[in-house]
Amino acid sequence: MWYSMRNYFRRLAEGSERGWLASLFVPLVDLASRLYGAAVGGWRMLYDKGILKRTRLPFPVISVGNLTWGGTGKTPLVEYLARRTAERNCTPLILTRGYSHDEVEQLKRQLPRAVIGVGKNRTEVALRLTQQQPVGLAILDDGLQHFPLERDLDVVTFNALNPFGNGKLIPRGILREPLSVLAKASVIVITHANLVEDKALQELRENLARVAPAASMVEACLEPLFFYRAKKRMRIPVERLQNQRVTTFAGIGMPRSFQALLARFHIKPVRNFEFPDHHCFTSADLLEIKRVSDSASVDEIITTEKDYCRNAKLIADLINPLILATRLRISRGEDILVSKINALTGGAWRAGTP
Repeated sequence: MWYSMRNYFRRLAEGSERGWLASLFVPLVDLASRLYGAAVGGWRMLYDKGILKRTRLPFPVISVGNLTWGGTGKTPLVEYLARRTAERNCTPLILTRGYSHDEVEQLKRQLPRAVIGVGKNRTEVALRLTQQQPVGLAILDDGLQHFPLERDLDVVTFNALNPFGNGKLIPRGILREPLSVLAKASVIVITHANLVEDKALQELRENLARVAPAASMVEACLEPLFFYRAKKRMRIPVERLQNQRVTTFAGIGMPRSFQALLARFHIKPVRNFEFPDHHCFTSADLLEIKRVSDSASVDEIITTEKDYCRNAKLIADLINPLILATRLRISRGEDILVSKINALTGGAWRAGTP
């Protein structure tokens, strides 16, 4: 029941829920949205006016954040930045609040050369870890609404499939802050850019340019690498699943982006189980997925790496699905992103190199 309610209010915030019940809730969430906006705006103002002081770390800080409620590809971008930094012999420090175990585990698995700091007080975490080993650059995960730290580069991600929702603040909409805060953004990364039509992408660029005239525009997409079986870790080429009927299950910010990615590679999701973001799967969840999949005679059950990391042993034992490994690829504007980061790291990167 709780998850159904969360999904209902998420659809209401995205502007996709209609009917008499939605009309009853709208005045209440409108009021909550105004109160939320006043609170977060006041908190940001205290730092912008210098009433509350920001701390500067002894190395450059890149903030990677999003203006909307989940599902913007922020974590893959953090991973991309950290990997590129590490490949140039510059140790990255990833600072994360650690709301979700799955994202932390995924970063640890994918980035063995990175230092990962988890904690609410990210300033304290950063200073403690850098006493133990030197780092060259910090990447502030979910940093747009983290005000206590000074940053040298503000990168903001938007999901091309649903960039603004209904244009209203949480909980009436999916915006965490008004679009006006983008005036200080350095770089905007439009993710899942390959999953929308060219006309819609161009309109999104124009809309973002109006509210963020100083920001450089970059586009990115998630690139499937391969599938692997949960138990044996055996890799399977993406092409082998073309035209097969599959069940998907995911508890990520926007499961639709996962389904659309599969469909783009001619993999046919016929049953989709959508759970709230960061959902920790139970035996009952997984057995229901298996039961429905068996009755539908699907060829495979597929999930994301982030979902698998959340309860790997249970998922492997009860379903043993295929997990899709992906990596973020910058499809447009990589030279812009690289030049800005080179200015912070002394020219450690080159565009187009591994």
